[in-house]
Amino acid sequence: MLSTVEVVQVFLARLAAQDAPGIARLCAPAVEWESPESNGARWTIGTRARREVEAHFLTLFATMRLEQLSARQVLVDGGDAAVIGSARWRVQATGETLETRFTTVLSVHLGEIEQYWHLPDTLASSVATGLARTGG
Repeated sequence: MLSTVEVVQVFLARLAAQDAPGIARLCAPAVEWESPESNGARWTIGTRARREVEAHFLTLFATMRLEQLSARQVLVDGGDAAVIGSARWRVQATGETLETRFTTVLSVHLGEIEQYWHLPDTLASSVATGLARTGG
C-alpha cells in the first residue's frame, strides 16, 4: 500500500505524463470531488466514480496539453496532502499558452485518493479558452 507521499508523487508523475487511466486507478471507488471543468467555466462538486475521474482528465488532456508542471511545495499531514504549484498548458484549439498557479488537496486512505480538491486560477483558464475577456 502506498503512503500519502508516494500517492502524491505517483499522481504528479501520471499528471505530467497525461495518464488519465493511471490517475483514475489511484482513486478510491468514490472520490469527494471539487474542481473546475478544464475550461475553468464551471465548478463540479460531489462524489465521482473512477470512470468519471478518468473522463475528467481525458477531457482536460484533449483540451490542453501539459508542457510544464512544477510543485513548489508539498505539505503532508497524515493522510492529507496539499500541492502548491504551477503549470504551463497549451490550449489545443488555439495554440495559446496558459500559465496557471494551483493548489491541489488530496486525502489518501489505504493508499487511495478519497478526496480531490483542485483550486487553479480559473480566470486565466477562461481567458485562454476564450470564455472570458479581461480589459477593454
